[in-house]
Amino acid sequence: MEFKLDKQENSYGLLSVVVAEADFMPEYKSRLKQYAKNANMKGFRKGKVPMSMVQKMYGKQLKMETFNESVGKAVDTYLNDNGIKPLFQPMYKGDFITPEQLGAEQTVEFELLLPEFDLDLAALKADTFNLTVTDADVENTIAKLKESYPKKVDVEKALKGDLITATFKSVEGDFEKEGAAFDLDDKLITGNVRKFSGKKVGDVVTLDIETMYEDNNRLRLFLGGDKDEAEAYKGDFTVEITKITRSEEPELNQEFFDMVIGPDKVSNEEEFKAELKKTIAEVNTQAIDNVTNDNVRNAVVEGTSISLPAELVKKVYLQNNPQAKEEELAESLPKFEEAVKWRAISDKVFADNDIKVEKEDVEAAALTAIKAQFGSFMGEDDEQMAGFVQNYLQAENGKYFEQTYEQVYNEKVFNALKEKVALNAEEVDLKQFEEFLTKRNEEAAK
Repeated sequence: MEFKLDKQENSYGLLSVVVAEADFMPEYKSRLKQYAKNANMKGFRKGKVPMSMVQKMYGKQLKMETFNESVGKAVDTYLNDNGIKPLFQPMYKGDFITPEQLGAEQTVEFELLLPEFDLDLAALKADTFNLTVTDADVENTIAKLKESYPKKVDVEKALKGDLITATFKSVEGDFEKEGAAFDLDDKLITGNVRKFSGKKVGDVVTLDIETMYEDNNRLRLFLGGDKDEAEAYKGDFTVEITKITRSEEPELNQEFFDMVIGPDKVSNEEEFKAELKKTIAEVNTQAIDNVTNDNVRNAVVEGTSISLPAELVKKVYLQNNPQAKEEELAESLPKFEEAVKWRAISDKVFADNDIKVEKEDVEAAALTAIKAQFGSFMGEDDEQMAGFVQNYLQAENGKYFEQTYEQVYNEKVFNALKEKVALNAEEVDLKQFEEFLTKRNEEAAK
């Protein structure tokens, strides 16, 4: 095959490939013989079907497949041998060739996206944060943790906010449900909180079950059943209280420390607060890193001039989003173009800094993700953990390997960028940083 690459403006490249019959016919004939060897046809023994019949039945399709595969492999080889790295797979241009045309020399063309640009990182700036976790931040976090991990105590008399466990029984029907628990709160229809307030274990309250909540489907939360069964909850029910549970503020004791930090990691309040301060910093370090990466990405994309061929970018977008409608493109294409620019930049950073993503990097990242999700359930056996990692990375035809590879790739690219882009650090405490995140998320949701 003969190749000619015409690099044009706006990062556009046109690759022409001249294909002669000799470039694919030997492979086609070899495949045709294999078909004939394995062909089963009524009236003939296996492998004894006349070649003319095999060719008539399968020839056109097989020749077309062989042509396409031969050209595809040759194009990949040409690009690899010449160090040409298009941003996307080559896009076929023009009308598709038919089997009838394959008796003569053919020229096929592929469009390539080949961004060429200068990357001046020293001139770019991006914002980041330096977080200082104060004692006040720790105390505020403890207050929130106390709300999240209240002390549960059994009491005799019900008050608003308690959890009531009871036996529900239909007065006229056969329905009976033991151990059903509901909150004595404002989700109940007005009047029902007063009806249960002050009641004790063993007391029985009778009510029309349809007047317990505005939405009868809420009954399913503690009475069970599907939507149709919930519609059948009608008439008077007796509610015999069997247990009343109240949430109280927990003490800062060993039980609370173990529940929040983990068993036997701290033994007193001072150690607990020190460990909590450390944990707050670690958790928010990742959040700060995410914000910084976004800022660096925006600064680099906005500060780097890359001309793109609009029609080819649109063609790539539509190939990946075949259901997209024309009216959606005005909003979607600019975002896609930005993503294309970022990919071009990140690939250049990756190549210019001789960054490598090794198999061990992917496995280490996968192990971190697995431990973060399953924690202590995974154990500490190295051989067992290695098995978990391999199973994870091979699942769904390697989908998670690709995702983890991309994650490691991005981390290494951002680390390289943050060494060269000037970072403007703002000093913040936890409250200020949380307010920033809240505002940022609200703006992103608009």
